Amino acid sequence: YLYQDMSRGAGTAKAVETAEDWVSEDFMVVYGDTFFHPMEFFKSMVEFHKSRDAHATIGVYPMSSYREYGIVKVDENTRVLCILEKPSEAEAREAKLGDAYLVNSGPLIFSPDVFKYVKKTQVSPAGEYWVTDTIKLMVEDGLNVLAYRIPETVFWRDIGRPETRIEAEKYVQDIGLAKITL
Repeated sequence: YLYQDMSRGAGTAKAVETAEDWVSEDFMVVYGDTFFHPMEFFKSMVEFHKSRDAHATIGVYPMSSYREYGIVKVDENTRVLCILEKPSEAEAREAKLGDAYLVNSGPLIFSPDVFKYVKKTQVSPAGEYWVTDTIKLMVEDGLNVLAYRIPETVFWRDIGRPETRIEAEKYVQDIGLAKITL
């Protein structure tokens, strides 16, 4: 496992770049501020990525609201058409799949090709290098970038927000995970 302290503000793309010297095959990235339970879907996500010969696979979670998250627009074969950060209502409506928005939830699988695109990633208006911008470059170049729909039976929260962290802590207590002793 590799970890990058994000307090320096380099951004998620630079965090991915830290793995370059260690990686020679496809690899998974999980944001440190996400919580998933159970995590068995990781295995099926990897199988999906490999079976479809993807350059990148984005884990997406179906949500009824898009306001706080980036959403992913896909075609009928789950190929990513675009990633929308803070989309307008019209853009969000166009990206909606059935009754849900596919939210970028954090598990990402990349081929080593990603490093070439990280180097091309421009600094964001926030002064960081975002991996979503890296993925957009891959999509623009026609690489096989896919969305993997995380089963709705999986509990997912972005625990970087106080209210969702509390929800995750309550979930952990309710299912008995908090009773683990060392």
